[in-house]
Amino acid sequence: MKYAGKKFEGRSTEVVVIPRQGFSVIFKAQAVLNYDNFEKLCPLPNPPKVMKPGGVTVSNVEDPKYLEAIGKWSGYKTTWMILESLKATPELEWETIDPLKPETWSNWEDELTDGGFSQAEITAIIGIVIDACGLNQTKIDKATKDFLAGQEAELKGLSSLRTGKASTVSGEHANDLG
Repeated sequence: MKYAGKKFEGRSTEVVVIPRQGFSVIFKAQAVLNYDNFEKLCPLPNPPKVMKPGGVTVSNVEDPKYLEAIGKWSGYKTTWMILESLKATPELEWETIDPLKPETWSNWEDELTDGGFSQAEITAIIGIVIDACGLNQTKIDKATKDFLAGQEAELKGLSSLRTGKASTVSGEHANDLG
């Protein structure tokens, strides 16, 4: 794919540097491009079917067990995205997380806390994952403002072409832009 003649290579990557005594811990997060591996490990739960009067079978999306399963699945998906995104940090080694066992994935925050990271630092790490995997509103607002400023400057350059007579006396040339 190209956009404005440029070919994009690589994924969006964000970095946070957390200072420590004598060195810095650098976390990198990359955009997660697909969830195929997650879906193989954790297929989307299906709601139970119920028979309605008249013999019509429908999905019961309000079933408490289904809602619990969807909540658990959603938590796994979010945690998997965090872990997958942080794979861009090759120095990072999880000690209690097995990539094939979803029930271990939630250990990531405890491992960071046990490693001496404060809640503010963990929030910064989550922030780079969110930024790498999608756009936050602040980035969208800035990009929009920059784009519109460029459009305004371009229009000011054209404004001299837009001045002219709106109507002319017969025989004079009309300004097509006026």
